[in-house]
Amino acid sequence: MEGAIEELRKLKGFEYEVLDRRNLSIRLGVRDPDMEAMVKRLVEIHHGFVESEAPLGQYDSQKEKARLNKIAKEEKKKAKAH
Repeated sequence: MEGAIEELRKLKGFEYEVLDRRNLSIRLGVRDPDMEAMVKRLVEIHHGFVESEAPLGQYDSQKEKARLNKIAKEEKKKAKAH
């Protein structure tokens, strides 16, 4: 865990807090997939495990909206084909 903390200190764009000797809390200011992937990989390299405790309401609603748009497009294609 010490190696992961040292690497996190070198990066910018998020906050982290050591909760205990086995747990870190990492909070990103802005949702950035590249930064999320970098932090996740950094923790995994240092033999850690990443789990999200973020509220999923906004993410779930965006994903559902994208799914519904995809279904609507497929239905339009089927209607044009017939």
